Amino acid sequence: METILRSSIGQKPTLENSVHYLAHTFSFLASGQDTDNAYALIHCFFRKGFTAPPHFHRYEDESFYMLEGVIDFQAGDEKNRCSAGELIVLPKEVPHSFNLVSDTAKALLLITPAGFEILFKEFGIPAQTLDLPPVPENLPKELFHQIHQRCIELGNVWMPAI
Repeated sequence: METILRSSIGQKPTLENSVHYLAHTFSFLASGQDTDNAYALIHCFFRKGFTAPPHFHRYEDESFYMLEGVIDFQAGDEKNRCSAGELIVLPKEVPHSFNLVSDTAKALLLITPAGFEILFKEFGIPAQTLDLPPVPENLPKELFHQIHQRCIELGNVWMPAI
């Protein structure tokens, strides 16, 4: 039986693999296309005040490995404050949310299996810099609605505050 080996990829954040998603910069180090949909790995540069509403994923686990900054996570009834060098795993079907404690934070986001990363690609704009983009003046309600609709299609369920 013939074994097919994928060539290894050496990725780092570059303008070619990065988008500005709302007020953040996301760099796609590995996507589902690279991994037979086994996982996606994203370098995330977050800005305080622009996090997702409480939600859960029907299909994916999310794992955040903190590189810089401090983020408070809540998964179900558990609350965790994570900083550089710490990992938190948010299992599928478990309601979770997160909020930045520091003004900015950097993390590696592992999505298993891959698939949900497509949301960031579809609604992101090509990065002009690897720094954070300007804070959006006004986010149109229509954009918010489109993101929410796409989340529903991808099995991401938004909830009231947990």
